[in-house]
Amino acid sequence: MPTSEHFPENWPQWEIDPSTRTSVHVWNKYVPIDTNVGTSAVDLLTVSRGEPAVNLVKNPSIEHATISEFTASGSAISQSSAQAATGSNSLLVNPANSAAEEGFYWAHTFAGHTEGTSIVAQCEVRGASASGDVKIEIQDSSGTALAASATHSLTTSFAQIYVKYDIVERVAAEYRVAVVSVSQHNIDMYVDKIMVEQRRDGNLSDYVDGAQGINYEWMGTAHLSESKRRPGISAVRGFKLKNGHGSQTANIAIDTDATAAGSTSTGILLKAGETIETNWPIDARVKISAIASGGTTQIYGVIWGVHGG
Repeated sequence: MPTSEHFPENWPQWEIDPSTRTSVHVWNKYVPIDTNVGTSAVDLLTVSRGEPAVNLVKNPSIEHATISEFTASGSAISQSSAQAATGSNSLLVNPANSAAEEGFYWAHTFAGHTEGTSIVAQCEVRGASASGDVKIEIQDSSGTALAASATHSLTTSFAQIYVKYDIVERVAAEYRVAVVSVSQHNIDMYVDKIMVEQRRDGNLSDYVDGAQGINYEWMGTAHLSESKRRPGISAVRGFKLKNGHGSQTANIAIDTDATAAGSTSTGILLKAGETIETNWPIDARVKISAIASGGTTQIYGVIWGVHGG
């Protein structure tokens, strides 16, 4: 079915101008750029606000030796540098092989909301060998399961497991997030990237901790506090980029894929060693793209933007 883009009379809808309010928005977002570009177009930045998120787990990648927020249940737990999905460590879980559902849990007090709210929990797990199984559960304060993920068969690669539970009661109560064996076994499990959120939309978001890069931050001490992901760039307002190659040219394009130099190129020519800087705010909503006349052409600098508008 045709859309508004199929009719040339609707061209005003193809490019939306920022309002007076958003056009004077302080440029409070930036992305450092340092990448090698070749003869195929590369996106230096894809415009995306992303999904803000808060991880309530204080030591989610087990980078700190303090693991007291996790409680062993039918197992022994310890910090381990043998395996890691992010950072250098993970939580080593050694089931006692006495019963099913051996592992550990993390406890927190949650309250419901008039608009609805959910506990969303995730982690990544791998086995010391490709045998045994595991699941992630949300439990009440006594350890009774309220929701559980599907059974995951352990392998020697990290894999994500997750679970969601909708809180009905608005009275504050303690809930547990537990990572446990499904059947009785004694296979060591490595658990990393542990994340628990309380979300009104119930969505599973990408993992957060304060060490993940730009727009990520700890709310207190690194690896010992809750962390958050702030929104990313929703509109590019400007950039300063340099071609670091000594002889090859590059082309920089705004809101389209860059194409090679020539009369039909979509990009702005950037000769060897030259710098391009926007001298007036732009309003790019899709991407900043680059292409070069040869491989390993270094493009570096910064792209500025805003998270709203």
